[in-house]
Amino acid sequence: SAQVSETGAALKIRSYPATLPAHAMAPRLLVVAALALGLASPGAEGSALRHQRRADKFWPFSGTSAFAASSPAAPAAPRRSIQEVKDSVTLSKAFGMKTQALCQTAPEDQVPRCRQLAGHRLFCALLRRHLDRYEGMEGLGAEQEKCSRVDIMENAVEATKDEKLEEEAKEA
Repeated sequence: SAQVSETGAALKIRSYPATLPAHAMAPRLLVVAALALGLASPGAEGSALRHQRRADKFWPFSGTSAFAASSPAAPAAPRRSIQEVKDSVTLSKAFGMKTQALCQTAPEDQVPRCRQLAGHRLFCALLRRHLDRYEGMEGLGAEQEKCSRVDIMENAVEATKDEKLEEEAKEA
């Protein structure tokens, strides 16, 4: 059937059947059935029931609240040393790529020493930037002392050349 609007245009009005087809009713029937059985109850009872079912499940790695309450306190994590942190950082792939990039202009025979110096400089910069993360670690004071002698205005290639010149001067 059609009706005419105020502007004179014909509007088509759809009528829907009073009942839905079976495929459209199925999801609704499942929800009604779940509510009737208390499986998906939106109230506190359904929530408590779901929580109880989860608590009854056993997972050997999560423990239960009764077990956790009676177990002794977990031992304190071993205190990491600044050397362990330095080793893990300087041996990472990203760190190696950074030192390689910093020393790509160094003479071939000086690349290993340049990368060593660049790594030390990068770690010192990291230490300065994130000092609060390393507070209380064993060896922090000694590492800070080593870093205090690094001239941050000199790049790793220049530092390698200077070191080589100093060695040659001592030998002469």
